[in-house]
Amino acid sequence: MKLTIREDPNINETEVSVVCPKMTAEVEEIVANIGLIGQTFAGKKEGATFFIPASDIFYFESVDGNTFFYTEGEIYEATARLYKIEESLQNLKFARVSKTVIANLRKMRCIMPAQNSRLVATLINDEKIVVSRQYVSEIKKKLGV
Repeated sequence: MKLTIREDPNINETEVSVVCPKMTAEVEEIVANIGLIGQTFAGKKEGATFFIPASDIFYFESVDGNTFFYTEGEIYEATARLYKIEESLQNLKFARVSKTVIANLRKMRCIMPAQNSRLVATLINDEKIVVSRQYVSEIKKKLGV
């Protein structure tokens, strides 16, 4: 892989271009990593609003009409609805795993088959989340399995 960086004081905004002979998993990973830069989500906790980098989030979950997101040791109430969060994560390594959960695929340690054609994903913090059967094929595709 070749990397070129060119400074130009005449431009106002940084531009990143990826030129490749064909789209591969490696190129998709590069694009997803670039997309995460600067991407944060607002979450409320104890009366304060925090801005958490997307890369620190394990998953988003909708519970009783409220949306929460989970990091290594914290839970925040999201200021956006789950469907809006899903739209903003569309080209990143996040995927809907059930009607109420969007997971960060980079935080998955492993996936295992479960009953009724579902999967159980074990996250790097040893938490387990269930992948509903209607989302199994999408998850497998995104994970390359």
